[in-house]
Amino acid sequence: MLNLRPHSGAALLAFLSSLLLMMGSIGAAAAHLLFAGRSMTSQWLDREIAFRAAEVALLDAEADLIAAIAEVGGGRLASWPTPGTCGTGAQRGLCMADGDMTAWMPWLEGNLPADLGIEAGTFTRITMPILPADVIGATTAPRYVIEALDDRTGLTADAWPRFRITALGFGRHTGVRALLQTEFQP
Repeated sequence: MLNLRPHSGAALLAFLSSLLLMMGSIGAAAAHLLFAGRSMTSQWLDREIAFRAAEVALLDAEADLIAAIAEVGGGRLASWPTPGTCGTGAQRGLCMADGDMTAWMPWLEGNLPADLGIEAGTFTRITMPILPADVIGATTAPRYVIEALDDRTGLTADAWPRFRITALGFGRHTGVRALLQTEFQP
């Protein structure tokens, strides 16, 4: 004779609660993965925006130098600041290198002094596009510094020194920055 016991359903309840707990954990892990992927994509996009803005500043600095060299009388490049300092007024953004004392070093340390460098377009009159609120892009203009690497006293009147151009671009937030550098010989 078969002995059937009445079931209270405790095993079924334990099985279903374990199954629900496992499904909830899988759902939470999937949500975490999606949010982490979104965050990584957003960081890459911010970095790319900052990098492209710094490239714009490098090109603007080169255009600034070419225009200043072509200028009759050499107004912008007529005088140079003392080594280790940067110029003011018409020479704003022009610096003289002094060994390891570089003008752009505060940018590497995360400092953003307002008087360091000049915004792209200051002398060339280029402008950043005005973006609507729902469009992703840089909201802070990139900056650059031009340093003369050679001493101007040893050069002939028609020779120009080598220049180091350092540009700082910003992403959608000013905390995301890209620093690019190039040497330029007119």
